[in-house]
Amino acid sequence: MINFIKHRYSYLFFSALMLIGVYFFVFTQGFVFSIDFLGGGLVEFVAKEAIVKKAEVLIKDKNLTFQRTSAGFIIKGTKLNKKAADSLTKQITNKTGAKQKRFEVVGASLSSENSKKIVFASLLSVAIILLYIAYIFKGMRFAVAAVVALLHDTLLLLGSWAFFGHFWGAEFDILFITSLLTIMSFSVHDTIVIFDKVKEESKQGGGSLEDVINRALNLTMMRSINNSLTIIIMLTSLIILGGDSIRWFAVSLLVGTVLGTYSSPFVAVPVYYLLSKKTQKGR
Repeated sequence: MINFIKHRYSYLFFSALMLIGVYFFVFTQGFVFSIDFLGGGLVEFVAKEAIVKKAEVLIKDKNLTFQRTSAGFIIKGTKLNKKAADSLTKQITNKTGAKQKRFEVVGASLSSENSKKIVFASLLSVAIILLYIAYIFKGMRFAVAAVVALLHDTLLLLGSWAFFGHFWGAEFDILFITSLLTIMSFSVHDTIVIFDKVKEESKQGGGSLEDVINRALNLTMMRSINNSLTIIIMLTSLIILGGDSIRWFAVSLLVGTVLGTYSSPFVAVPVYYLLSKKTQKGR
């Protein structure tokens, strides 16, 4: 039987190092926000690959973002209003033959509203998860440990997006927020499975708390890894074969899945163990 708890401080130290590393980019470089948050315009074109390459060469304005799609390309910009979009469309259509599919405007008021809703949804989710786990496991130690792991995954995924944005231009958009909320759910799901096994092993008795946790982890580790591998294979296929419009969404889900698989046994469980030992000493 593998003694996972023996190296609990090493896991937590590694997590702290990862947080420090990615948040270096958050504080020094920031995020590459999309028009969903900054406001602006979006023009989508339908075109073949040869035309897409020609259009990409034409876009030299630093205020505009060029994004390939499975059917053509999208041009986005914070200053891309209706007049500028019409001028841009005329230029691209005349020089490349690409056809405009749609034009959308995201106003500043909508962007502010999106931000408030996202923050509220995230805080509400964390609060409900905390209360739910405390109720089903009849103890705050399980709940606090699960929320710490959830925050670990959320913060690391957020921080990694600043890293991806700095080097590869990954945008902080609505799709990324969708993946962030999805990963919060996945992280807690995996943690609950492990905690349920810890509770079951503790009822059966036999050995110290450390022995109980190690047995639970040894019994659930392969299940968690196999479950995550099926998701990772699917997401990797989407990243390689999917279109540009969903590629970064798949990347964020892949990073979150790996983080969730790691945090459940190596963050949530050590935190629960340390809280339990502290409670025992206080009695």
